[in-house]
Amino acid sequence: MSMGPFHSPEMSSASGGEPTNDQILLVSGAFTASRELAKLLRTAGGFSVEICPRVGDAIGEAIRSCPTVVLLDAREGIGDVLGVVGEFQRTAEVGAVPCVILASSATESIREEAFLRGVDDFVVEPVSTVELTARLKTHSTAYLNIVRRNRSITAYESLQSELRHAHRALDDARLRLSAREGDPGEEEWRERVSALMQVGIELNQIHDFHTLMDRILSEAQHLLKADAGTIFLREGDFLRFAFFLNETLAQRTASGQTPHVSSFRLPITDRSVAGWVCLTGQPLHVADCYAISPEAPYRFDSSFDQLLGYRTKSMIAMPLKNQSGRILGVVEVINPVGENGSSRPNFSEADIRLLEHFANIATVALERARLSDSVILRMIRMAEIRDPAETGRHVERVAGYSAVLFEEWARRRGLEGPAFERQRDRLRSAAKLHDIGKIGVPDTILKKPGRLTAEEFELVKKHAEIGADLFLHDPSDFDDAAREVVLLHHERWDGTGYPGLDDGGEHRGRRGEETPLFARIVGLADVFDALSSSRCYKDSWSEEKVLELIRSESERHFDPELVDILLERIAEIRSVRESLPDLPRP
Repeated sequence: MSMGPFHSPEMSSASGGEPTNDQILLVSGAFTASRELAKLLRTAGGFSVEICPRVGDAIGEAIRSCPTVVLLDAREGIGDVLGVVGEFQRTAEVGAVPCVILASSATESIREEAFLRGVDDFVVEPVSTVELTARLKTHSTAYLNIVRRNRSITAYESLQSELRHAHRALDDARLRLSAREGDPGEEEWRERVSALMQVGIELNQIHDFHTLMDRILSEAQHLLKADAGTIFLREGDFLRFAFFLNETLAQRTASGQTPHVSSFRLPITDRSVAGWVCLTGQPLHVADCYAISPEAPYRFDSSFDQLLGYRTKSMIAMPLKNQSGRILGVVEVINPVGENGSSRPNFSEADIRLLEHFANIATVALERARLSDSVILRMIRMAEIRDPAETGRHVERVAGYSAVLFEEWARRRGLEGPAFERQRDRLRSAAKLHDIGKIGVPDTILKKPGRLTAEEFELVKKHAEIGADLFLHDPSDFDDAAREVVLLHHERWDGTGYPGLDDGGEHRGRRGEETPLFARIVGLADVFDALSSSRCYKDSWSEEKVLELIRSESERHFDPELVDILLERIAEIRSVRESLPDLPRP
């Protein structure tokens, strides 16, 4: 096969450099083409390249060769290329290694599906050697930086070692102890510990704080086979009731989802289970919350049960404690469930130890996500200083609405698992920065109380391009999503939006699905929240009026399917709004 599409006059200037740690695993069924491509990558990019000619051997070869990038050459077909991506996502040893698909124009149709499945990059020939090697180098460097420099990963690997040690110790202990009712069998226990180690890797790949906390709670509930769970986050001298899952209550709702419960705060004292755990830093196992001894230093508040019509019985409360001993919050799992869905009388000692190890792993991921989130929040505060409408609550609501819309869009297409969660994570983070470009718009325009002139509005429209340019240099997977959202969320379904695109010399707005999915979602979420909120130049609209306008703009301003989803999931959209009300302005 000719390598014409990869020819570049710059190729010789990139050769002869110092050896690097960049390791490519090239997976392809076309061995001749693969050898030519491998030679090109070694010469032009200085990569070390291993060729895997059998797709079925890709995972094993990746585990053996420890690549920093997996390149799937699908130009002449590679079987189920999306299935290969899924296999990498699900395999603990190589799940974090970036995957790049190289396709021909004939196979470009799988592009959107590939990104939804979790592929890191998608390159279509013809492409210059400089661009191909630069993109591979970017992914490889990002992966190496994580491995070498991210302290969270180092701490995580230490915890994985601790888990393996604990696994062996618990196995030995279980052989010495007689079996007790409710304890998992040997095979089940091994499966649960193996699942815990896999979950640890997946948690470390989630960047959005809210997505991570949802996943932590659902995995804790699943690992311990519990009916319900809660997470309290520490905020100064208080614990905020932040995340809640309950299978029994979910079954009572039409949507099958846990009903929304308003957030509240508890003082960190020894008069509540969560408060005592946070205060002492010690885990707590309560066999029956309604039978706590009067002499115990903590109490169980049954008002929450009474409000929801629920009966909390057995509970494990575990502190989320970081490496320096600081407590970030408390996770509780409630009411163990048997294999057939019936209740178990109590959690076992094995359950307690499993949750303790899980809490350690979750805290490492939580610290890393908070670091990433703090960078995003600082950028949002910069925009908030410039634009009074761009509040932290506004961007958090837009991110929350966007997640609800994407979840239903994905559900309709059967998308689930780690790839779905990864895309939702990217979307939530990108949505928070949708109007970051307003930092480049003059204050006199952003803070003008009245209607803008045509000239002033043209200046405001520049914020999309200003913001997108912030994510141009050394882009990561998140940067690509953020740039897409920032640049294109003001495009309209009928092509009358901005900033538009050049199409054969004609400047026009993007039409329909020319606008990427994430930008279409954020565009709808942003308008819903802007209309529902008061501004210095307008009062808030009623929900009925907002929905009436959105219906009328279906197939004009908005993607009609996304409008249908918003109307279908309006209860969840409303819950997001109620949980993040605007703060009083000073």
